[in-house]
Amino acid sequence: MRFLYRVGDDELFARATNRRDFVRVSDDVVWAHESHEWLIAAGTGAVLAHRTGDVYYSADTGRPLYYETSEPLPANADGNGGSSRSGRHRIPAAESMRRRHERHR
Repeated sequence: MRFLYRVGDDELFARATNRRDFVRVSDDVVWAHESHEWLIAAGTGAVLAHRTGDVYYSADTGRPLYYETSEPLPANADGNGGSSRSGRHRIPAAESMRRRHERHR
């Protein structure tokens, strides 16, 4: 299983039980599909983000939006959301992430 957490607040946003379909945890609706490291909106086909490593960067701004884990973070062991600040995922400084994103475009 794959879990997507929002970078800003470490909240569980979506999960994927298969290789490419992410379901929002708030409403259990398919939100996006991953194709060749790109997140594509399920409803519109809009490009949402690009993955480098375990971080998804905005397709528009290059800013980090989500990070992926293969296991739920400790405060989210049930996979149903909730804060995980005690097990906070370390994200590099925003400037270095933008440079890293630009190299992979």
